[in-house]
Amino acid sequence: MPKIAPPKLPVCHPDRGSQCQKALETEFQLLACRAEAAGWSPEEVAAALIDLADNHFLSMDSGEEMFELGAGVVLIARKRQ
Repeated sequence: MPKIAPPKLPVCHPDRGSQCQKALETEFQLLACRAEAAGWSPEEVAAALIDLADNHFLSMDSGEEMFELGAGVVLIARKRQ
C-alpha cells in the first residue's frame, strides 16, 4: 500500500494545498477504481467523493471561517442587485 507523503511546506505556504492534493492523488485514484470495480459508475463515484469531501469539510470545527465564507456569499449576492 502506498504511503501518503507528509507535508514539506509550512502551513502558510500558498502551494501547500497543491502539495496535499498530489500526496493524496494515488490513494484517491485507487479508491475511485475500487468503487468502479465494485459496480458503481464513474459519475456515481465522483459525486459520492465530492459529497463526502464536502460533508467532511462542513463537519470540521471552522465556525468563524464558515461564517466569513457565508457572509462573503451574501455580500456578493447583494452587489449584483
